[in-house]
Amino acid sequence: MPEVADELSHILGHSVTYQHRTPDEQRAVLTEAGISELVADVLLGIDRLFGDSVLAETTATFEDLTGKAPRSVGAWLSENIAAFRRA
Repeated sequence: MPEVADELSHILGHSVTYQHRTPDEQRAVLTEAGISELVADVLLGIDRLFGDSVLAETTATFEDLTGKAPRSVGAWLSENIAAFRRA
């Protein structure tokens, strides 16, 4: 995520920072936003899955499923930057 923030900073022309949260900090943010404990547990589990395994390997799954080569994060952000601009 720090690399995504760096790429956004470059594309947007202003600083974007990523602040990592511990699982306990993230749980507090989620539950304070009104998310149930169950859903918070699921989201924290997904975060752990991504951190521990899914992002640790490169696969051909995207290309196998779509028939298209995957794009870099930077390319995707450039194509979808409007979603990140302030209104």
